[in-house]
Amino acid sequence: MLSIDKLDADADPAAYYLEALAGGAEDYYLTADEAPGRWVGQAASLLGLAGQVEPDDLRTVLRGDDPRTGQHLGTERTVAGFDLTLSAPKSVSVLWGLGNRQVAGAVVAAHDEAVDAALAY
Repeated sequence: MLSIDKLDADADPAAYYLEALAGGAEDYYLTADEAPGRWVGQAASLLGLAGQVEPDDLRTVLRGDDPRTGQHLGTERTVAGFDLTLSAPKSVSVLWGLGNRQVAGAVVAAHDEAVDAALAY
């Protein structure tokens, strides 16, 4: 399932992701925190962003600035960006939760591949 939310440019859109969700990768399976974000897409590549999202880079991009140069990237806007959440169906979550490590690993790999395909589309 795909959920889309607007990120308000007037607020601090990065705060929710960095403060409410970020608990560290080591806490992922012990708490309700989310997996670390990762940069995807052509814009990320053009800005030299790859791999796991770092807090300073996220704040800079959502402010509308280039994380390498600090140069402003466009005009003033009311939407900082869009939050896309791709969620697996409950049956996939159950398979991941009840399967052994091999099954759980295959489920995660398949979900990551599906997310990449959806974003590429």
